[in-house]
Amino acid sequence: MISVLLVSHGKMAEGMKDSAIMIVGEQTQFETLSLNPGQDISQLKIQLFDYTKILDSGDGILIFVDLYGASPYNAAMGCIQDWDQLGMNVRVITGMSLPMVINAVCNRDNSTLYDLVNECIETGHENIQDAIDNFFNIANENSNDDY
Repeated sequence: MISVLLVSHGKMAEGMKDSAIMIVGEQTQFETLSLNPGQDISQLKIQLFDYTKILDSGDGILIFVDLYGASPYNAAMGCIQDWDQLGMNVRVITGMSLPMVINAVCNRDNSTLYDLVNECIETGHENIQDAIDNFFNIANENSNDDY
């Protein structure tokens, strides 16, 4: 099973995990890590690396971080050489969202890490919508169908 680790500034990752479990139920190999105010990024990097070693079952680890280029991202990217030396299969997705996380935990048993990454990114793109614009477009389509 591919493991999933959520990493964020503050408690976003915990909240995301809580929401995902509310929707899909309890999950194994599904953890969170938070960067807390005043915490040094080198501490976060060490914690992140330790978590990935614990989560590694040999099928891969998918890490979601909240922001591209920010501290959780930098901590994850700082582990690349260490993961490579240990032969660990780890991927990092930025811009974490609930649809992406749900997709990951629901499909990780029947997918490769590479395919799961692509599915999650596609899910993220598909779930960014202008809901009001969509509502009025559908309403206009329905009113045009009356004629």
